[in-house]
Amino acid sequence: MKKELIEVLHIFQQGYVERDCKKIDAFMGKLFDKDEDVVAVGTSSGEWCLGYDEIKDLFLSDWEDWGDVRINSDKANIMEFGNTALIYTPGTVKYSFNSKSETYTRYLGYIKDYFNEDSDDNKKTDKIKLSEINWTLSHLLTQRDTIQREYLWDLRISFVLIKKDARWIIKHMQFSFPVAGYLPEVRIDNYSDALDDFNEETKQIEEYYEKIKCSYREEILRVLQNFNNEYLDKSKEVGIIASKYFDVNNPLILNADNCIYTNKKGIEEFIENHRACYDEIELDYKNCLVSSNENLVWIVTHGTMKKSISEKESLENTINTIKSIFINDIEDREKLFRIRRSIAGVFKETAKGEDYVWPFRFEAALSRENGKWVFKYLQFSLPFYYILEEKTDAAKLL
Repeated sequence: MKKELIEVLHIFQQGYVERDCKKIDAFMGKLFDKDEDVVAVGTSSGEWCLGYDEIKDLFLSDWEDWGDVRINSDKANIMEFGNTALIYTPGTVKYSFNSKSETYTRYLGYIKDYFNEDSDDNKKTDKIKLSEINWTLSHLLTQRDTIQREYLWDLRISFVLIKKDARWIIKHMQFSFPVAGYLPEVRIDNYSDALDDFNEETKQIEEYYEKIKCSYREEILRVLQNFNNEYLDKSKEVGIIASKYFDVNNPLILNADNCIYTNKKGIEEFIENHRACYDEIELDYKNCLVSSNENLVWIVTHGTMKKSISEKESLENTINTIKSIFINDIEDREKLFRIRRSIAGVFKETAKGEDYVWPFRFEAALSRENGKWVFKYLQFSLPFYYILEEKTDAAKLL
């Protein structure tokens, strides 16, 4: 059966290699079923594709406009549950950046928008305007020795599949970029479209909610509600939370960065990490999309993470980041680029205040073990905005 699932990855990869929009219907026919309720979550804020046609449009958009996607199927983690399977596979997206005059002209236009009375950017405070412009320039003005540079960006892809009529079809999938650094990129505040994107996602999920039928829905929603209430509660022992909500023997737990946890000790570390990073997590369990096949249930929803960070603490974190850059095994010029990026980033964030709210995506699979539902698989991921040169350490210069 594993060979059949690897073949699904090969078909998926081939579609992204050929990028032939004329073959989209054949591609969809091999991997999906029009009669099934399917969900795909993309990397961008607000990129939720619910239903066959929206997912088809996502692939067409990727093939026309996205970077060169490659799957590392040799490192795929495949979990089989009878006629249901989970696949998590790392991959890469190759992007090119250049120092041509038209690139500078385009970005100068973006900056002019901050001073255009009719633009949303013009409504921001002067402090935020200048900090965002500075942050953009810190990525754009990264002069190298070549006019064009190529980077490989780390990518994560997850799938839930069911076996129907003797073939494997995709029921759910997600693309996500791992986040390197202590601050997520997309922040809900009064100065961005992130809240509008989040509310639009909620509306989409609400509308799709009733289309998906699952006999276990109410049970699972109660589990998620209790999990949401207890997960960050520091009066609850981490070990007890791990044993109560997770399959501690053979789990697959993915944090928003590139860390993967596969045992009870790892799960406890995962929980401790979140308790240190966030003051509050609000999981939208009420609108969670719940699906099932036989005795496996998978879910997808979103939520928000909150934390208050003083300007002093933010600056101290950046100082520590810079100190760690000094000892990295990279060229001195690259160290300077990263130092500049770190300083620009902290000024951009502190300009918006000390109360941080970040949206996140949440997907998981649960099975009933000893009379209770536990997570076999769980992933926190974060939406992404811009592909900019040197924006993240999870991108390698070729």
